[in-house]
Amino acid sequence: MSLQYLRVFRHIDEIARCGSIRKAAEALFLTPSALDRRLQDLEAELGTPLFERHARGMRLTSAGEIFLHHVRAQRADFERVRAEIEQLKGLQRGSVSVVASQALVHTVLPQVIQQFNERHPGITFTVTVADHAVVIQALREFQADLGIVYHAPAAADVLPLFTVDQALCAVMAEGHPLAAQPGVSMADCLAYPAALPDRSLGGRIVLDQFFARSSLKPKVAMESNSFEMLRNYVRGTTAVTFQIPLGAPMAEARDGVVARPITDRKLERSTLVVAQLKGRPLPGPAARFVEALREVLVRQ
Repeated sequence: MSLQYLRVFRHIDEIARCGSIRKAAEALFLTPSALDRRLQDLEAELGTPLFERHARGMRLTSAGEIFLHHVRAQRADFERVRAEIEQLKGLQRGSVSVVASQALVHTVLPQVIQQFNERHPGITFTVTVADHAVVIQALREFQADLGIVYHAPAAADVLPLFTVDQALCAVMAEGHPLAAQPGVSMADCLAYPAALPDRSLGGRIVLDQFFARSSLKPKVAMESNSFEMLRNYVRGTTAVTFQIPLGAPMAEARDGVVARPITDRKLERSTLVVAQLKGRPLPGPAARFVEALREVLVRQ
Protein backbone atom coordinates (compact mmCIF):
# COMPACT_ATOMS: atom_id res chain seq x y z
CA MET A 1 0.00 0.00 0.00
CA SER A 2 1.39 3.39 -0.99
CA LEU A 3 1.74 6.32 1.38
CA GLN A 4 -0.48 8.23 -1.02
CA TYR A 5 -3.37 5.92 -0.18
CA LEU A 6 -2.66 6.32 3.54
CA ARG A 7 -3.02 10.07 3.12
CA VAL A 8 -6.33 9.55 1.31
CA PHE A 9 -7.45 7.25 4.12
CA ARG A 10 -6.68 9.98 6.62
CA HIS A 11 -8.78 12.42 4.61
CA ILE A 12 -11.78 10.06 4.57
CA ASP A 13 -11.43 9.39 8.30
CA GLU A 14 -11.36 13.12 9.05
CA ILE A 15 -14.44 13.84 6.91
CA ALA A 16 -16.32 11.10 8.77
CA ARG A 17 -15.23 12.46 12.17
CA CYS A 18 -16.10 16.07 11.35
CA GLY A 19 -19.22 15.40 9.29
CA SER A 20 -18.23 18.33 7.10
CA ILE A 21 -15.88 18.95 4.19
CA ARG A 22 -15.09 22.44 5.46
CA LYS A 23 -14.25 21.37 9.03
CA ALA A 24 -12.22 18.39 7.82
CA ALA A 25 -10.31 20.60 5.39
CA GLU A 26 -9.43 22.99 8.23
CA ALA A 27 -8.14 20.09 10.33
CA LEU A 28 -6.08 18.78 7.40
CA PHE A 29 -4.79 22.21 6.31
CA LEU A 30 -6.38 21.81 2.87
CA THR A 31 -8.85 23.92 0.95
CA PRO A 32 -12.42 22.55 0.94
CA SER A 33 -12.39 22.35 -2.87
CA ALA A 34 -9.16 20.30 -2.88
CA LEU A 35 -10.49 17.89 -0.25
CA ASP A 36 -13.82 17.51 -2.03
CA ARG A 37 -12.00 16.81 -5.31
CA ARG A 38 -9.93 14.04 -3.65
CA LEU A 39 -13.09 12.51 -2.22
CA GLN A 40 -14.80 12.60 -5.61
CA ASP A 41 -11.75 10.98 -7.25
CA LEU A 42 -11.84 8.15 -4.72
CA GLU A 43 -15.60 7.67 -5.11
CA ALA A 44 -15.13 7.53 -8.89
CA GLU A 45 -12.39 4.91 -8.48
CA LEU A 46 -14.62 2.80 -6.23
CA GLY A 47 -17.68 3.36 -8.39
CA THR A 48 -19.93 4.30 -5.49
CA PRO A 49 -20.50 7.31 -3.21
CA LEU A 50 -19.02 7.07 0.28
CA PHE A 51 -20.97 10.00 1.71
CA GLU A 52 -24.43 11.45 1.34
CA ARG A 53 -24.18 15.21 0.96
CA HIS A 54 -26.76 17.15 2.97
CA ALA A 55 -27.21 20.81 3.81
CA ARG A 56 -26.12 20.03 7.38
CA GLY A 57 -23.07 18.06 6.37
CA MET A 58 -21.75 14.71 5.23
CA ARG A 59 -23.23 11.36 6.23
CA LEU A 60 -21.67 7.98 5.48
CA THR A 61 -23.44 5.68 3.05
CA SER A 62 -23.53 1.93 3.74
CA ALA A 63 -20.54 1.56 1.41
CA GLY A 64 -18.87 4.42 3.25
CA GLU A 65 -19.28 2.68 6.61
CA ILE A 66 -17.62 -0.46 5.22
CA PHE A 67 -14.83 1.58 3.68
CA LEU A 68 -14.30 3.62 6.86
CA HIS A 69 -13.86 0.45 8.93
CA HIS A 70 -11.22 -0.69 6.41
CA VAL A 71 -9.57 2.75 6.53
CA ARG A 72 -9.28 2.73 10.31
CA ALA A 73 -7.99 -0.84 10.37
CA GLN A 74 -5.32 -0.04 7.77
CA ARG A 75 -4.23 3.15 9.54
CA ALA A 76 -4.03 1.32 12.87
CA ASP A 77 -2.00 -1.48 11.29
CA PHE A 78 0.39 1.02 9.71
CA GLU A 79 0.88 2.75 13.08
CA ARG A 80 1.60 -0.64 14.67
CA VAL A 81 4.23 -1.45 12.04
CA ARG A 82 5.80 1.97 12.44
CA ALA A 83 5.84 1.51 16.22
CA GLU A 84 7.55 -1.88 15.87
CA ILE A 85 10.23 -0.28 13.71
CA GLU A 86 10.70 2.47 16.30
CA GLN A 87 10.88 -0.19 19.02
CA LEU A 88 14.04 -1.49 17.38
CA LYS A 89 15.51 1.88 18.34
CA GLY A 90 14.48 1.47 21.97
CA LEU A 91 11.11 3.27 22.14
CA GLN A 92 12.65 6.55 21.10
CA ARG A 93 9.45 7.65 19.36
CA GLY A 94 5.84 6.58 19.15
CA SER A 95 2.40 7.21 20.55
CA VAL A 96 -0.17 5.57 22.80
CA SER A 97 -3.88 6.35 22.59
CA VAL A 98 -6.09 5.57 25.59
CA VAL A 99 -9.81 5.98 26.11
CA ALA A 100 -10.73 5.68 29.78
CA SER A 101 -13.66 6.06 32.10
CA GLN A 102 -13.34 8.80 34.69
CA ALA A 103 -12.31 6.50 37.51
CA LEU A 104 -8.58 6.76 36.79
CA VAL A 105 -8.13 10.24 35.41
CA HIS A 106 -8.03 12.05 38.77
CA THR A 107 -4.78 10.51 40.03
CA VAL A 108 -3.63 7.09 38.84
CA LEU A 109 -3.55 7.45 35.05
CA PRO A 110 -1.71 10.81 34.99
CA GLN A 111 0.85 9.44 37.44
CA VAL A 112 1.54 6.29 35.41
CA ILE A 113 1.87 8.31 32.20
CA GLN A 114 4.26 10.72 33.92
CA GLN A 115 6.45 7.84 35.15
CA PHE A 116 6.39 6.23 31.69
CA ASN A 117 7.38 9.51 30.03
CA GLU A 118 10.32 9.87 32.39
CA ARG A 119 11.69 6.56 31.05
CA HIS A 120 10.55 7.07 27.45
CA PRO A 121 10.34 10.82 26.75
CA GLY A 122 9.81 10.28 23.02
CA ILE A 123 6.42 8.60 23.52
CA THR A 124 3.36 10.84 23.31
CA PHE A 125 -0.07 10.07 24.77
CA THR A 126 -3.61 10.87 23.71
CA VAL A 127 -6.15 10.30 26.49
CA THR A 128 -9.90 10.60 25.94
CA VAL A 129 -12.33 10.43 28.88
CA ALA A 130 -15.64 8.72 28.12
CA ASP A 131 -18.38 6.62 29.69
CA HIS A 132 -18.10 2.85 29.66
CA ALA A 133 -20.15 2.23 26.50
CA VAL A 134 -18.18 4.82 24.52
CA VAL A 135 -14.89 3.24 25.63
CA ILE A 136 -15.86 -0.04 23.98
CA GLN A 137 -17.08 1.71 20.82
CA ALA A 138 -13.82 3.67 20.55
CA LEU A 139 -11.86 0.40 20.50
CA ARG A 140 -14.13 -0.97 17.78
CA GLU A 141 -13.60 2.13 15.66
CA PHE A 142 -9.79 2.00 16.04
CA GLN A 143 -9.84 5.34 17.86
CA ALA A 144 -7.69 4.03 20.71
CA ASP A 145 -5.07 1.38 21.39
CA LEU A 146 -6.33 0.74 24.92
CA GLY A 147 -9.60 1.05 26.80
CA ILE A 148 -9.84 1.33 30.58
CA VAL A 149 -13.32 0.92 32.01
CA TYR A 150 -15.08 -0.01 35.26
CA HIS A 151 -17.87 -2.61 35.09
CA ALA A 152 -17.36 -3.11 31.37
CA PRO A 153 -20.30 -4.36 29.30
CA ALA A 154 -19.78 -7.80 27.76
CA ALA A 155 -18.27 -7.54 24.29
CA ALA A 156 -17.08 -10.55 22.28
CA ASP A 157 -14.75 -8.42 20.15
CA VAL A 158 -12.91 -6.85 23.11
CA LEU A 159 -9.96 -8.63 24.73
CA PRO A 160 -9.31 -7.95 28.45
CA LEU A 161 -5.56 -7.65 29.08
CA PHE A 162 -5.93 -7.61 32.84
CA THR A 163 -8.53 -6.77 35.48
CA VAL A 164 -8.44 -5.26 38.96
CA ASP A 165 -11.16 -5.97 41.53
CA GLN A 166 -12.73 -2.76 42.82
CA ALA A 167 -15.61 -2.30 45.27
CA LEU A 168 -17.27 1.09 45.45
CA CYS A 169 -16.38 3.32 48.37
CA ALA A 170 -18.23 6.28 49.87
CA VAL A 171 -16.86 9.77 49.27
CA MET A 172 -17.77 12.69 51.51
CA ALA A 173 -16.51 15.97 52.92
CA GLU A 174 -13.62 15.54 55.35
CA GLY A 175 -15.75 17.15 58.09
CA HIS A 176 -18.73 14.84 57.46
CA PRO A 177 -20.01 12.85 60.49
CA LEU A 178 -19.27 9.58 58.65
CA ALA A 179 -15.68 10.59 57.94
CA ALA A 180 -14.67 9.71 61.49
CA GLN A 181 -15.56 6.04 60.91
CA PRO A 182 -13.06 3.57 59.39
CA GLY A 183 -15.84 2.01 57.31
CA VAL A 184 -19.49 2.78 56.58
CA SER A 185 -22.59 0.83 55.62
CA MET A 186 -24.93 1.74 52.80
CA ALA A 187 -27.58 2.44 55.45
CA ASP A 188 -25.17 4.94 57.03
CA CYS A 189 -24.59 6.61 53.66
CA LEU A 190 -28.24 6.74 52.63
CA ALA A 191 -29.21 8.49 55.85
CA TYR A 192 -27.76 11.52 54.06
CA PRO A 193 -28.56 13.00 50.63
CA ALA A 194 -27.01 11.03 47.77
CA ALA A 195 -24.98 12.50 44.92
CA LEU A 196 -25.02 9.71 42.35
CA PRO A 197 -23.07 9.07 39.16
CA ASP A 198 -25.54 9.00 36.28
CA ARG A 199 -26.53 5.88 34.37
CA SER A 200 -23.86 6.32 31.71
CA LEU A 201 -21.24 5.29 34.31
CA GLY A 202 -20.40 1.78 35.47
CA GLY A 203 -20.56 2.69 39.15
CA ARG A 204 -24.21 3.67 38.81
CA ILE A 205 -25.03 0.27 37.33
CA VAL A 206 -23.51 -1.39 40.41
CA LEU A 207 -25.48 0.93 42.72
CA ASP A 208 -28.76 0.35 40.90
CA GLN A 209 -28.28 -3.41 41.16
CA PHE A 210 -27.81 -3.00 44.92
CA PHE A 211 -30.90 -0.78 45.26
CA ALA A 212 -32.97 -3.32 43.30
CA ARG A 213 -32.05 -6.06 45.78
CA SER A 214 -32.33 -3.90 48.90
CA SER A 215 -35.04 -2.12 50.83
CA LEU A 216 -32.71 0.90 51.03
CA LYS A 217 -33.48 3.74 48.64
CA PRO A 218 -31.40 6.88 48.10
CA LYS A 219 -32.64 10.43 48.62
CA VAL A 220 -31.06 11.76 45.45
CA ALA A 221 -29.86 15.36 45.69
CA MET A 222 -27.81 15.30 42.49
CA GLU A 223 -26.90 13.10 39.54
CA SER A 224 -23.96 13.84 37.26
CA ASN A 225 -21.77 12.20 34.64
CA SER A 226 -18.78 14.04 36.17
CA PHE A 227 -16.98 12.69 39.23
CA GLU A 228 -15.32 16.07 39.61
CA MET A 229 -18.76 17.68 39.86
CA LEU A 230 -19.89 15.11 42.41
CA ARG A 231 -16.78 15.59 44.55
CA ASN A 232 -17.11 19.36 44.41
CA TYR A 233 -20.75 19.06 45.47
CA VAL A 234 -20.17 16.78 48.47
CA ARG A 235 -17.25 18.92 49.63
CA GLY A 236 -19.66 21.66 50.72
CA THR A 237 -22.67 19.57 51.80
CA THR A 238 -23.61 16.54 53.89
CA ALA A 239 -24.25 14.52 50.73
CA VAL A 240 -22.39 11.28 50.01
CA THR A 241 -21.23 10.08 46.60
CA PHE A 242 -19.65 6.82 45.44
CA GLN A 243 -16.53 5.97 43.50
CA ILE A 244 -13.97 3.19 43.21
CA PRO A 245 -10.89 3.41 45.47
CA LEU A 246 -8.50 3.89 42.54
CA GLY A 247 -10.32 7.11 41.75
CA ALA A 248 -10.71 8.22 45.36
CA PRO A 249 -7.67 7.12 47.43
CA MET A 250 -8.45 6.26 51.03
CA ALA A 251 -5.09 7.00 52.61
CA GLU A 252 -5.60 10.73 53.08
CA ALA A 253 -7.97 13.60 52.54
CA ARG A 254 -7.67 15.14 49.08
CA ASP A 255 -9.07 18.59 48.37
CA GLY A 256 -11.41 18.47 51.32
CA VAL A 257 -12.98 15.08 50.59
CA VAL A 258 -12.27 11.62 51.98
CA ALA A 259 -13.22 8.10 50.95
CA ARG A 260 -14.33 5.28 53.24
CA PRO A 261 -14.84 1.59 52.41
CA ILE A 262 -18.41 0.29 52.32
CA THR A 263 -18.97 -2.74 54.53
CA ASP A 264 -22.10 -4.23 52.90
CA ARG A 265 -21.42 -7.64 51.40
CA LYS A 266 -24.47 -7.29 49.17
CA LEU A 267 -22.80 -4.43 47.30
CA GLU A 268 -21.32 -6.17 44.28
CA ARG A 269 -17.59 -6.03 43.71
CA SER A 270 -16.88 -5.31 40.08
CA THR A 271 -13.72 -4.99 38.04
CA LEU A 272 -11.68 -2.35 36.33
CA VAL A 273 -10.73 -3.72 32.91
CA VAL A 274 -7.79 -2.74 30.71
CA ALA A 275 -8.63 -3.99 27.22
CA GLN A 276 -7.85 -3.86 23.52
CA LEU A 277 -9.75 -4.76 20.38
CA LYS A 278 -9.51 -8.51 19.82
CA GLY A 279 -7.36 -9.41 16.83
CA ARG A 280 -5.62 -6.04 16.68
CA PRO A 281 -1.94 -6.36 17.63
CA LEU A 282 -0.85 -3.65 20.04
CA PRO A 283 1.89 -1.26 18.91
CA GLY A 284 5.11 -1.63 20.90
CA PRO A 285 4.69 1.54 23.02
CA ALA A 286 1.11 0.59 23.94
CA ALA A 287 2.15 -2.95 24.90
CA ARG A 288 4.94 -1.57 27.09
CA PHE A 289 2.53 0.90 28.69
CA VAL A 290 0.12 -1.93 29.55
CA GLU A 291 2.88 -3.55 31.61
CA ALA A 292 3.61 -0.26 33.38
CA LEU A 293 -0.09 0.17 34.11
CA ARG A 294 -0.44 -3.41 35.33
CA GLU A 295 2.48 -2.98 37.71
CA VAL A 296 0.83 0.04 39.36
CA LEU A 297 -2.82 -1.04 39.36
CA VAL A 298 -2.36 -4.60 40.56
CA ARG A 299 -0.43 -3.49 43.63
CA GLN A 300 -2.96 -0.80 44.63
